[in-house]
Amino acid sequence: MKKYFDEKQSKLIHAWINQADKTPNEYLKFMSNWIAFNAICYNLFAENAVKDRAQIDTGKSKLSQIKESIAQGNQVHAESATIERKKEKIEIDIKVPARINLYIQERYIEDSIYNYFVKTYSSKMNVENEIFKNLKKSLRKNDRCFVINMARIEKFEALRKDAANKGKDIEKEDMNELLNQKILVLCEDNNLDTIKNVLYQIRCNIFHGEKIPGDVNDDTIVKSANPVLKYILNYLINEQEIRNF
Repeated sequence: MKKYFDEKQSKLIHAWINQADKTPNEYLKFMSNWIAFNAICYNLFAENAVKDRAQIDTGKSKLSQIKESIAQGNQVHAESATIERKKEKIEIDIKVPARINLYIQERYIEDSIYNYFVKTYSSKMNVENEIFKNLKKSLRKNDRCFVINMARIEKFEALRKDAANKGKDIEKEDMNELLNQKILVLCEDNNLDTIKNVLYQIRCNIFHGEKIPGDVNDDTIVKSANPVLKYILNYLINEQEIRNF
């Protein structure tokens, strides 16, 4: 797909790329290049990222009561339910007998633009094997290669500690469960979906304050991720003919 990038958009993208190229700091390089990548994906796919989304109104809902009832093994049956439109929302009000209130509203979902990027470019873009291998190597732990969702690391650490006390590695079944819960993101296959997932998790770990500049492991991961992100950016810049004003 081809989209028009106006002068303002093009200047913004190249300004962040130029800043990334000038800094020796690997973290600032990654963040600057990610902002440029995000700007390109937003222009290409934002219209696909506005979707109906259901959310719980925690102020009106009695979730603690419902969770407690379910935890006790009780079946929860709705006594009554109403659905009505309120301005831009569709509100769903359920009594079970405790109340749960939901509303459905169109929202921009950022993750979607990266999913559409993968869908569009998977058959077109092949990341050079050498830079992918360097990223994979930086994420190797025992016999697997993965990045940890640092916001949910407690469960991973608990399982690793329990396994260490037994003198072994984390069980394969436990590993699969961590993957299913997205506590771990694998980096083993050189395809665009894997690369997007890994780069996005590294981005989240940096932006949410979960990576420490100066930590040898963190530094190695971010340094190895930068060439992969730069490769993707260069491809998009050339393919979309985004001028450097």
